[in-house]
Amino acid sequence: MAQKKPAKRNPKRAPLSRHAIIATAIDLLDREGLDNFSIRNIAKALGVYPTALYWHVPNRHHLIARLIATLFADVLPEPDPDWQVWLKALFRRYRDVVRAHPNISPLIGGHLVSSASVDLKLVEGILATLARAGFAGEELVAAYNAVITGLCGYATQEFAHVFPDPDGDLEASLTASVEEADPALYPTLAAERHRLLNRALVLRWQNGTQSSLEPGFEMFTDALIAGLAQISERGNNRD
Repeated sequence: MAQKKPAKRNPKRAPLSRHAIIATAIDLLDREGLDNFSIRNIAKALGVYPTALYWHVPNRHHLIARLIATLFADVLPEPDPDWQVWLKALFRRYRDVVRAHPNISPLIGGHLVSSASVDLKLVEGILATLARAGFAGEELVAAYNAVITGLCGYATQEFAHVFPDPDGDLEASLTASVEEADPALYPTLAAERHRLLNRALVLRWQNGTQSSLEPGFEMFTDALIAGLAQISERGNNRD
C-alpha cells in the first residue's frame, strides 16, 4: 500500500513590518498609480487583512508621509562650500526622485503643507545653506519658502499624471488647436508651434517621463538661484 506523501507546508510568511508595508506601497504606487492605491490593496499585496496594517501605520495620511519620506531620504547633496552649487544639486536630486516615481507627483504638495513625517534634515539643510548665503530673519523664512515651492513645483508639474490617450484623441485635439491658431491673434504661438507641441506645459499630451522638460527645469532653477543671489547681495550691501 502506497504511503501518503506528507502535505506541503506553506512557507512561513515574514513578519509584517512598517518597512515591508512602505516598500509594498511604493511598488503598488509605481505600478498602478493613485487609482488603486489604498490600504486594502496594499494589504492584499502583502497577503494580510487591512486591519493588520494599522498596527504599523495609523492611517492613509501617515502612510503617504512615510512613503514620501522614504523616497526622499537621500535627497540631500553632500556639503559644498558654494551655496549655489549645493542648491542646484538639491533641485536635480529632487527631480530625479520624482522622475523615477512620477505617480507621487499629486501627493507632494499636500505633504509639504502638512506632514506626519517632517524631514528635519531637509529643513535644516536648506535653512543652513540660505543662512550661509547671507539670509537672516524674515528674509531667511521667505527664501526658504521660495526654495521649497520651487523644489516641488517644477518637478510635480513636469511629471504630473496625464490621462491615458490610447487612441491619440488628446494629441490630435491639441495639435489641431495649435496648428489652426490664427497667426494674426497668436503670432508667437503660431511661429513657435512645432517647438511647443508636447514640449511645453499646457500644450502636451505626455508627461516628463516620455517627453522631458529638462531645458525648462535648468532655466527655472538657474533663474531662482540667481534671483536669491541678487537679493542676498542687495541685503549685504545694505548692511
